[in-house]
Amino acid sequence: MRVARTLLQQRQHGSPLAYATQLVRKTDLDSLWSVLAYPQSVRPAYLCLRAFNVELAKIDDQVSNPIVGRMRYQWWRDTIKQTFEHRPPNHPIAQLLHSLPQFDQLSAYHLLRIINAREQHFLNPHFHSLQDLAEYSASTQSSLLYLLLQATATSTSSPHPSSPGALLTGKRHEKLFEHVGHEHDHDHDPTSSSARTSSGTSTKQVDDLTLDHAASHIAVTNTIATLLRSIPHHAQKRINVIPTEIASRYDVKEEALFRQGPSTPGLKEAVATMVGIAYAELRTARSCFNDTTGIPKRARPVFLSLTPARSWLDRLAKEDGDKAFEVFNPRVLRTDWKLPVQIWRDSRRALF
Repeated sequence: MRVARTLLQQRQHGSPLAYATQLVRKTDLDSLWSVLAYPQSVRPAYLCLRAFNVELAKIDDQVSNPIVGRMRYQWWRDTIKQTFEHRPPNHPIAQLLHSLPQFDQLSAYHLLRIINAREQHFLNPHFHSLQDLAEYSASTQSSLLYLLLQATATSTSSPHPSSPGALLTGKRHEKLFEHVGHEHDHDHDPTSSSARTSSGTSTKQVDDLTLDHAASHIAVTNTIATLLRSIPHHAQKRINVIPTEIASRYDVKEEALFRQGPSTPGLKEAVATMVGIAYAELRTARSCFNDTTGIPKRARPVFLSLTPARSWLDRLAKEDGDKAFEVFNPRVLRTDWKLPVQIWRDSRRALF
């Protein structure tokens, strides 16, 4: 009821916001439930950035011609550049973005970075290695989280200290996938699916660098969950999104995946390994806040983006018997009706 009331208020805010709200509601419902965790003044920015992400994702689903796809991505590049030159085109997302109170806090670099990465993935939707996946995650999910962190920063906060693109250089996040080869050293302990963001025993403050570092690991978890969830959809289009490095380890053949689907030899083992990596990235993100005062209050809503991914990975890993790690299982692909409650709980308890 409260979500419906909030969405009505968003629609009354004006047509660009109504467009963004409706787009997220129709296409990315899991993300919509987090909107209430944000302060009212930040909700339009959250919906704008989420809707922008959806607009780019739609290109991959709606366009098959590479030339047409590149034209669409170029249009978005031009749109972002014009918007940051204070000449927003007559498009709801551009108009909403330019009207945000937080507009001057947002980085055009990260928006363009998302566009460029999406375009490259559209043209070549395969990952040869985990490093390829990490770079894609850095340019898409990480950039989106950085933008949300920028949107939640107050005007009195210190400017974002991290130089754009630090993740790409590997100087700050060189330990992504440091656990590879030990994916199953931890098993998916159901009691640890949500961990407190702080031990509460230290007064060490969390700086923006730590937030960015944690966000980069959360981004990998989100990316893996999204890719695994999309395997049935992509298989219908004869696209394999499992990194070759992992697929070859378990002898997963692309043609078998396209033809046999859930009965593909080695598929469940490959999925289990990917889930293990996602959980390890989650634990690494949590460890960023060890011996600190925890996530600053203003940044907590941003980290709720992990709840839908974590919830889905938990469901995938905990299915009974031979259904565990079965990405074609209709029960796993179904929307979880408990997700809004989980997001509310994580928000109230400062968990991720």
